[in-house]
Amino acid sequence: MKWLACILSAFLLWSCSGGPGSETTNGICGFAYVGDGRVASYARIAVRNVDHTTSVDSATNEIVNADFYADANGYFEFEAPKKDFRLTIVYGGSAFTGLYSSGDDAKFDSLKLEPTATLSGYADVPDSCDFVWVGVRGMDELVRSDSLGRFQLSQLPSNDSLQVYFLRGDNNKVYKNLSVKLGPNEAEVIDLQPDPYKGKVTFVAVVDGKPASYASLSIRKSDARVDSLRVNNVVANADAYADKDGLFAIDSLKNGEYRLTVIQSGAAYSKVLSAKQIAALDTVKLQETSNYMSRVTLHAGDKYAWVGVYGLDVMTKTNEEGVFSLPMLPSNDTLEIYVVDEKMNLYVAKEIEPSAGSADFDYPSIVLQDFEGDTAGWYFSVDSIGSKVLSKAFETDKDRKSKVFHGKYNLIGTNNIYAWVVTGTLLRSEGWNFSSLDSIAFYAKGSGQIRVSLENWDKESEVKGVSLKAASEWMDLNSQKWTRYVIKSGDLCYNSQDNKNCYFTWNSLKDDVRQLHFFVRNGSEFYLDDIVLYGALF
Repeated sequence: MKWLACILSAFLLWSCSGGPGSETTNGICGFAYVGDGRVASYARIAVRNVDHTTSVDSATNEIVNADFYADANGYFEFEAPKKDFRLTIVYGGSAFTGLYSSGDDAKFDSLKLEPTATLSGYADVPDSCDFVWVGVRGMDELVRSDSLGRFQLSQLPSNDSLQVYFLRGDNNKVYKNLSVKLGPNEAEVIDLQPDPYKGKVTFVAVVDGKPASYASLSIRKSDARVDSLRVNNVVANADAYADKDGLFAIDSLKNGEYRLTVIQSGAAYSKVLSAKQIAALDTVKLQETSNYMSRVTLHAGDKYAWVGVYGLDVMTKTNEEGVFSLPMLPSNDTLEIYVVDEKMNLYVAKEIEPSAGSADFDYPSIVLQDFEGDTAGWYFSVDSIGSKVLSKAFETDKDRKSKVFHGKYNLIGTNNIYAWVVTGTLLRSEGWNFSSLDSIAFYAKGSGQIRVSLENWDKESEVKGVSLKAASEWMDLNSQKWTRYVIKSGDLCYNSQDNKNCYFTWNSLKDDVRQLHFFVRNGSEFYLDDIVLYGALF
């Protein structure tokens, strides 16, 4: 093909110099050929102002509409415009384009046409427009986008810098320009739309390895409680929803601790995270929810209490026995339930960790006193006949490997039924409803006998002689070895007069319990540790 290029160059010099057949001596001429050396016979040729744009009435998918054509040998000539211009030659799927001025040499060398390229993508559609127009300056190609801004310029010359322009769909005015340079056969896709997630916190929710499409999201302060007391079985009211791919995009959060909860039809993710941890989230995995059931100890006289979860919106109401159910809770993470009365006063809070798919009843218990923390309310006293307390201490025991209560005393007489010491605590001045109490367990050792007593004593009832007591039998202490004792509620059979009537004694007291006491008689010292109430939560 080299011989063909030489012949074309020689003919070009002769023709543009005014040789036979030349129609201009002041114009521009040249030969066009394609990459394999073939002449571009009858190629389309257009000369446009460098800033030329196409009117929407003349929109076309063609790179250019021909001003004239090359001849059978690919030869062309034309009068140069007075201003800078763009020359574009199109032949089949190949094209050439370049910017020139009227002062450029009139003698072009042979111009090689290269395979065209494609430019497509998404235009940034102005708010008031339903679509836009996309074209190239100095050419005729102009296409319309769809409502989403998608467009395609299916044929563009390669190997030259092109100025793409965008027209508003409402008034046909240029609102954006873009410079591109494409290679032969290149298919470039661009996205000019603003990033909808710029400045946002983004993460994806999945369930069973698949996107959790349109899952709901709620974000609450980790210690948030509901504003009003009403039954609400919705675990967390949605603040936002994922898209079809499970993607969430939310605003950045202020510093603090939050409970982030994602829910989709029977599956959930919930966790307490800092604002920084939320910003760093990538993927959250939802797991099967659980139904949580348990019991809380009610205040004496109350018919029910309200139960919720910190950081969630769910709220339920207990029955008269304090039993409640929280459906569809997130599983496999620590949740903290709270219990309040009708005036929103806190009864108790408890951490739980429900297992996925579980619906078991969680029988409550409370470590009333292990003597490791606050012991200010734990008292030690004696009878009124002259016995004496020698010492009261909270000390570390080598066998228990923890702090325990240690009391020493001196009683009046031996086997005197009126001589005793008592230790214990006030549970609540207005009483607890212990109807659901299962048992009291504790560890003890010493040199006398011990009994457990639940009471609702106060000064007024003492004067009136109506103080109630439900006490166990006396049990021997082992002075050398710690023993675990378990007293069932049905074992609290002895009343204030020390008469035994299990049914009447316990049922007379259980709705209003104010004190827990341990009475000790005989001996000279005793120890207590790890007092646990089973079936109670307060």
